[in-house]
Amino acid sequence: MNYKRIIVRRTSIKNELGMHARPASKIAQMVDSAHSDVWLCANSTKVDAASVIDILTLGAVKGTKIVIEIENQEDEMILDQVFDFFEAGFGEK
Repeated sequence: MNYKRIIVRRTSIKNELGMHARPASKIAQMVDSAHSDVWLCANSTKVDAASVIDILTLGAVKGTKIVIEIENQEDEMILDQVFDFFEAGFGEK
């Protein structure tokens, strides 16, 4: 059998403006080179991290808990980049 090993990181929205178009676009660009799907999960909704529109549908405000998932271990560096972007509050003050 071929089992998928899903790798996750848990974080939250730290910036005051929540998830908006600029960070959503940046995240979609980060995951563009992934070998398999990258997912963002919030409030029991799971969306494709390669889609700006999907990311925005999360309606994630400051404090929203986010789970980032990858399905391919080769994408772990991308997972770490997206996680770090969240942890840095999207580089916004």
